Amino acid sequence: MVEPSKKRKGSSSRSQRHSEAQETQIPSSISSSLLFSSEEQQIRYTNLFSSRSITNPKFIDMDFFSNENFECIQAFENSNLIPFLSLKLPVYSELVKFFYSNLEIQESTLISEVFGIKMVIDQSLFYDLTQLSSEGVPFEGALNDDWKFDFSVHDARQLVCTNQANMTGRLLVGSLAFENRILHYLIVCILLPRSSNLAQVSEEDLIVMWAFHNGRQIDWAHLVRYRMHKAL
Repeated sequence: MVEPSKKRKGSSSRSQRHSEAQETQIPSSISSSLLFSSEEQQIRYTNLFSSRSITNPKFIDMDFFSNENFECIQAFENSNLIPFLSLKLPVYSELVKFFYSNLEIQESTLISEVFGIKMVIDQSLFYDLTQLSSEGVPFEGALNDDWKFDFSVHDARQLVCTNQANMTGRLLVGSLAFENRILHYLIVCILLPRSSNLAQVSEEDLIVMWAFHNGRQIDWAHLVRYRMHKAL
């Protein structure tokens, strides 16, 4: 399990760019056998999901950002992402793993089962839960046909980097201009979280940042479901 980041001594909550979501443990009195409807489900969980770590969830503290003039927050607002980025709910890490262990994705519908309760999350319910728009390009982490004639790696790097940055080779966060460091941080820690290589700007990161800067709309509901599918 990923340990939550610790607050530096002497820092105030106002100085934090994000906050940790509250993690709640399942009562130890609940038997794991009650979580599964079949032996097959339990074997799949034990073999494939029981030892996997859950990325510690985070959310934007809008009390901080509302008093600051960051362009990236305006970009998130233009894409209607603030409700999703600000989502603050208790997190049951073990139940997340049970949910993924039993998860099937059929087109745009999520189907899973926990505690013998079947859950069917169609597009309408998915929107109610996440407030993520289904309008825009169905981006899946790599450059798609809709953008390939407008996007170039060199131009995208010039858009997000400082004037002194090297335009070739591996792109690190230290080469980004200040505003784009914040944008990248919020992308990789909250919007599209990952647990490693946070100091490196991947191809996906660069394309997403380019899309924000150019007002290109992404089908965020599709992208999140796609990443959930990859997690399987």
